[in-house]
Amino acid sequence: MEEEADQSDVIISEQTNQEDRERWIRNNNVSQGEDLRSDGTFHLWQLIVKHRCILFVLLASLLSSMHSLMVRYVKEDIDAMQVAFIRFIFQLTIPVLVMTYRNISPKPESKSAFVLLVVRGVFGAFAVTCMFYSFYYMRVGDATAIVFGSPVFVGIFARIILKETFGIIEITLVFTAVGGVFLISQPPFLFGSEEVQTSNPKSTYPAQFVGAIFAFCACVCISFTAVLMRKMGTIGVNSFKIVLYYALIASIVTSLLTTGIGVWTIPPCGFVRFALIAMGSFNCVAQCLVTYSLSVERTVFVSILKANEVIFAFILEYLFFQDYPGYLSLLGVFLVMSASLLASLRRMWMSKKQNRVVIEKHESPKGIITQG
Repeated sequence: MEEEADQSDVIISEQTNQEDRERWIRNNNVSQGEDLRSDGTFHLWQLIVKHRCILFVLLASLLSSMHSLMVRYVKEDIDAMQVAFIRFIFQLTIPVLVMTYRNISPKPESKSAFVLLVVRGVFGAFAVTCMFYSFYYMRVGDATAIVFGSPVFVGIFARIILKETFGIIEITLVFTAVGGVFLISQPPFLFGSEEVQTSNPKSTYPAQFVGAIFAFCACVCISFTAVLMRKMGTIGVNSFKIVLYYALIASIVTSLLTTGIGVWTIPPCGFVRFALIAMGSFNCVAQCLVTYSLSVERTVFVSILKANEVIFAFILEYLFFQDYPGYLSLLGVFLVMSASLLASLRRMWMSKKQNRVVIEKHESPKGIITQG
């Protein structure tokens, strides 16, 4: 019976592939006599469609790196707080358009959901602002690497808020990531007061260290918001509603802070305004690509691919600023990214283990797993 089922699955699969091939032929005005298999055009297209998430996430990583590069371009003209405000205004357009099209009410599901949305928006605003300030003080690639260590610190907040396990492995990953942050930041009380190993003559240990502090604060805030989003997912809060409140509240917070410290400026004409528009546009497109990829692919897989943003940041920074990291910074980046990758893989393994236990409970008589 199993062999017959396998054969029927093969027949159905072949029929589906043939139907897809004929549909592609009709849409592309290709005559039936042309041998598509000889040049592999159809199979190449199938391969692209099948692995489209990989291409989308890699493109999103590239756009996010370009978005960060634009922030560095405008640092001499606009304060990072105002840049963050402009970014959130652009980010508001996506959830507003989608929720209007799908007729989704912006009203929170409950009071607890509203509190979580507000807290997520406040910490999200601080995360982006700290990340932008870190770009003002250190290399974009180094700062991005520190920020991408957030999966390591998610376990700490998950233990506090969600009561999840936090064992020896998680503690080891945290210390590994912190060690990488120290190698990237190269604090003066450990490495002295000499200049940083970089081609940028303006970059010194204090500036590098201050930038690393901002990047680490952004990493911690992102870790906290990730746990809050997981908590909101358990109570059924719509994902677009999360993005809407995040961008709305963050834009309010950054506008108030910008007013409070008195750093509002009119962007100069020319390339600065173009860079701001490009920054917002790159972020919006990258967010759309990642959102679509998360809807059809596993979160851990997407997060691992998204880590390529660090590589793109180093490449773009070298091409446009001729700025490259030193050996200690590269070692620190390797430690942070390795800890982040291992934390993501462990999270995936733990999720599979929990799902397996749930399935075994349902399959066992009366929901009890027999032992012995």
